[in-house]
Amino acid sequence: MGRIVRVEVWTDVQCVWCYVGDARWKRAISMFGGTVDVVHRSFELQPGFPVDFDAQEYLQAQRGLSAAEQARVFASMTRVAAEEGLAYAPERIRPTNSHLAMEVLHYAETVGRGDEVRDRLYAAYFVEGRHIGMTESLLELAAEAGLDPDPVRAELDAGTYRAAVNEDSAAARALGVQGVPFAVIDEVYTISGAQRTEALVEALQRASGAGSN
Repeated sequence: MGRIVRVEVWTDVQCVWCYVGDARWKRAISMFGGTVDVVHRSFELQPGFPVDFDAQEYLQAQRGLSAAEQARVFASMTRVAAEEGLAYAPERIRPTNSHLAMEVLHYAETVGRGDEVRDRLYAAYFVEGRHIGMTESLLELAAEAGLDPDPVRAELDAGTYRAAVNEDSAAARALGVQGVPFAVIDEVYTISGAQRTEALVEALQRASGAGSN
């Protein structure tokens, strides 16, 4: 079917809509049936986040959400995730600074394990209550995703991909992006938010010319 369609997707591994959006993109690409080159890029939503802090205190103090409001938001998001076949345990989530996790993802992409590591990080964060902001926990998760942890540690210690994460975020902000997920198809079509699968399929068809008369 047509030519190769290139999709750049900016995400943060702590963004629940990115978690949902990732599942929708996978399904859309499968339904599209053509060849899609997906380039994953980092976007640090909260660059000032500490590595360790209390999620409930943050939600109450920074977002002004009461316990009842939090419960309603979490219940709604749990239903959305379930519609995509995703588990979601918001009460277990341990927010942190996501920069190191995204550095691991950059390395994983270079060795052909980006999808596996991304899936592992999403599950660890949104389902299992694992901490994804510390080197030791990231090494464990990387190993569980099939990576040798020794070179992962070496890359994190050297800060090899620190600039790459920042450059991805800067590139997105230059496009006017303030939130993720955000995608650009063939450097022309932009898609903000976790759009429905059908909308993503239509965008791929339009970009490939398959949807034209």
